Amino acid sequence: MKLLVLILNYKGMHDTLECVRSLEKSTYPAYEILIIDNKSPNDSVAFLKKNLPTTRLIETKENLGYAGGNNVGLKIAVEEDFDAVLVLNNDTTVDPNCLTAFVETSKIYPNAVLGARLYQYDEPNRMQHFGGIWNSYRAKFTCVPEDLFDEKGEWNEVKELDFLTGTALFIPISILKKVGLFEESFFLYYEEIDWCTKVQNSGFSCLYCPEAKIWHKESASFENPRPPQMYFLTRNRLLYLKRNCSKANFLFLLTTQYFYRAVLLHIKTLAKSCQILFLSLFYPKGLTKKRRLSKLAYQASLCGLYDFFLKRFGNAPSWIYTSLE
Repeated sequence: MKLLVLILNYKGMHDTLECVRSLEKSTYPAYEILIIDNKSPNDSVAFLKKNLPTTRLIETKENLGYAGGNNVGLKIAVEEDFDAVLVLNNDTTVDPNCLTAFVETSKIYPNAVLGARLYQYDEPNRMQHFGGIWNSYRAKFTCVPEDLFDEKGEWNEVKELDFLTGTALFIPISILKKVGLFEESFFLYYEEIDWCTKVQNSGFSCLYCPEAKIWHKESASFENPRPPQMYFLTRNRLLYLKRNCSKANFLFLLTTQYFYRAVLLHIKTLAKSCQILFLSLFYPKGLTKKRRLSKLAYQASLCGLYDFFLKRFGNAPSWIYTSLE
C-alpha cells in the first residue's frame, strides 16, 4: 500500500522536524512525507529545507487553516495515485509500528477511516481524547475515552466512533474520492467532525485503531491557545449543527440551548470587563495575565457567536491571536 503522510506546518518548525524524525523510525517502508507550510510568518520554510533536504515541502500563498491547508495535500494524494493518506498533526511523534498498524487494520476494514490511540506528549502513559460519540439528546459529542489511563483495558480493540480527531486520520483514497475534502469554512476545529459525518452519510465507518500509537502536544500553534479555541469552537459548533441537523432541529437548538447560552455569555463577558476595569484603576497588581486572558477568551467566544450569525467564516479576526506579555 502506497501511503502519503501529510503534515501541516504553521510556525511549528521544531515540532515538525521532531515529527518527521519519529516517522523515519517507522517499520513500514512504503510511505512518503509531504509537508504543507501554511504561510508561516517565521523561518519555518528555510529551517525545514535545511534540516529535511530530501522531504517534499509545498508552501501555500496564505494561511488556509487546518481544512484548507490539508486539502492542498489531499488533492495531491488523489492526483498522484496514492492508496491512502495519513493526515498527521505536526505536533506529534509516532510509534515505530504506527504506520504498519494503520495499513494492516485498513486491509481488514477497507471501508473505514481510521484514527489513532493518542497519548499526552508530556505524560506518555496518559491518553488524550481521540474521538467521540454523538449524543442526540444533548446535540453534542461525548469525547472518548473517559478513563484516560484505560485501567479496564476497554480501548484495546477496534471500535466504531461517530468522529475521530484530526490529530491523525488514516484515509483510504477510495473513500476520499467519494466523500470529498474538508469544508474550508470551518478553518480550524470541527472540520474533521463534519468530514467524519460525511464519511458515515456516504456509507463508510470511522474506526479507532488501538495499535496505532501517537503522542500529541496539543495546541502548539497558538501562543495563547484559549481565545482562538473559544472563538472557533463557539462559531464552528453552530456551523456544524446547521450543516448536519434538520432545519427544525437546528431552530429548536437555537431557541432553547443557544438563547440561554448567548445571554449567559454576554453577562460573563460584561462581568470580566468590569473586573479588569476595576483592577486597572484600583489594584494594578491584580491585573494578571491569566485574568486578561480569561477576559479575551470570553470576548472571543462572543465574537464567534456573532460571526456565525453574520456568516463570517474562515480565519478569526486578528485580535483573537493577541499576545499578552
